[in-house]
Amino acid sequence: MATSVTSPEDTDPQPPAGTIALGPYRKRRHADEHGLVILAMRLPYELVERDTSFYLWVDEQEVSAIREQLQKYDQENRNWPPKPLMAMPGDRPSSPLTLIGFAALLIIFFAAQNQWPFITALGASNNESLIDGGQWELPMTALTLHGGLDHLISNLVSGLCFGLLINRTLGAGLGWVLVLLSGYLGNVANAYFYWPALHGSIGASTAIFGALGLLVGNAIAARFSPSNSISLKHRIVPLAAGIIILLLTGFSDGNTDILAHVFGFGVGLPLGALGFVLNQRFTNLANNRLLLGLPLALIALAWAIAAL
Repeated sequence: MATSVTSPEDTDPQPPAGTIALGPYRKRRHADEHGLVILAMRLPYELVERDTSFYLWVDEQEVSAIREQLQKYDQENRNWPPKPLMAMPGDRPSSPLTLIGFAALLIIFFAAQNQWPFITALGASNNESLIDGGQWELPMTALTLHGGLDHLISNLVSGLCFGLLINRTLGAGLGWVLVLLSGYLGNVANAYFYWPALHGSIGASTAIFGALGLLVGNAIAARFSPSNSISLKHRIVPLAAGIIILLLTGFSDGNTDILAHVFGFGVGLPLGALGFVLNQRFTNLANNRLLLGLPLALIALAWAIAAL
């Protein structure tokens, strides 16, 4: 049976003969948790408050067994509650304007494709033009083009979902630069993988799965930071979760360029870890105004080069 005694005038607990005081506990919640462990052992205790601390008075003959069980309880619950799979710092603004800009950019280019079909041929990425022709702008321009309305809608929905997480995790400025970079490098890797066989692709999905890789890489880096003491098996949980999402959403049938998704995800992993390190070292980097405009500038530059 547990009872509670409050004696604020005393500062040093003096348990009765035959009992020992466990504590001090700075918070009553912690004392109550240990009290439940003691009750689970079918043993009595008293909860005693002294000034701003709490103590548990327990039977002197049972103190060794009680301390052993409390130690096991603390060890088993050291990492409780569990941390989220993806690092989601709450101090990053959601930056809804960047999401609106992302959607508007894809819709505008899709409308332009329908109005002027030559735009698709001009900006599509193919490894012959890239490797033999030196048209290094094409892996960038291809990210803005789509093969149909269903292709566009699919990438809009997934892009907005992952984009919101990128904003909150890496910050809109740094995050969208890394998304664009992962999409570009993913397309380059994909082109070289198929070479010398001819291969072409369009669509923002390489960058979108790059965003997934960024989130996973950032989460892994956060779990390996010096301040995080979780076990190795818990540190690889984000990677397992990311691979499952990739398999479920990136391996659909039809004309899906599966390897582009895989390369985007793969490039995003180290870039996400890099983003974590940069945000730790440069506190104002996440939503730097110059970085916010850099993705649009790079896309505009790539299209200007393609049009020449």
